[in-house]
Amino acid sequence: MSVHPSKRIEYTATLSTCGVMGFVMGPAIGAGLSLIDTTILGLCINSDNSAGVFMLIATSIMFWQTLLFFDGKDDKTGLLIAVDNKDVKQQKKECNNSADDKSKKNIPFNHMGVSLCMIIFYMHYYSFAVQETVIVPMAMLLYSWDALEINLLFLGVGMLSLVTALSVRYLTRYVEDRTLLIISIFTGFLGSALLIDLPFNRTLPMWRFLVGFSLITVAFPIGRNVVLGIFGSVLGEVNQGRWMGILFAISAFPRVIGPFVSLELLKSVDWQSWLEFGIIASLFLGRYCVS
Repeated sequence: MSVHPSKRIEYTATLSTCGVMGFVMGPAIGAGLSLIDTTILGLCINSDNSAGVFMLIATSIMFWQTLLFFDGKDDKTGLLIAVDNKDVKQQKKECNNSADDKSKKNIPFNHMGVSLCMIIFYMHYYSFAVQETVIVPMAMLLYSWDALEINLLFLGVGMLSLVTALSVRYLTRYVEDRTLLIISIFTGFLGSALLIDLPFNRTLPMWRFLVGFSLITVAFPIGRNVVLGIFGSVLGEVNQGRWMGILFAISAFPRVIGPFVSLELLKSVDWQSWLEFGIIASLFLGRYCVS
């Protein structure tokens, strides 16, 4: 509620970009940490626990920063930046007046919009969960790739995801939210379709694998950011924090079951991809037709 509805997707994309940075920088940081083999204050730190120590320190820093500098109050956060030498108090008054006007409109709870956002969010996260777990054994099985080639693959798609998240931030200024949402669904469908092999032909050309994997990677940050922005707009006058929590709980479910379901589907057809990615492509296509 601290961000104007017209800026929600742009700000969400900005925040998401920081999250994507973790996917890009994580492997590089992990590679450096794996070289550590020392003892500090009697604690042996090596390649087995250095990543955990790093996360403990980083999380502790974030905890104290949040405790000291962020109070979460509406009168202290979400204020517009002073432009053209406007007084901050005047801006605060304008924000309050805008909020009063909005409450007078009594925006209704959009049940259909909320339901569709949850379904699309689930689909994108399921596709993402399959992408980050199944792709590794698939590439090793189909193309005999080693660990270095797999790491290079994920480094490349991580950079692609980062560029996509940055692009969404600026595209929201010129492209309608619904259009971006449809683009994300269609891109997810096309990427999944390219990853389908034929039941009677086990060969999946490498170019199709790389293009399909890249398209799925592009679809996720677009869909995630746009759904989050739209979701806040269709909720109406309700506790948005609570409903955002429900939305993210829904996104956690496919990340839990996705790897298990996808692996079972792949093993059931002797590691052919037509069944798993055919189902995902069908889900995207069905949602695209509805949208």
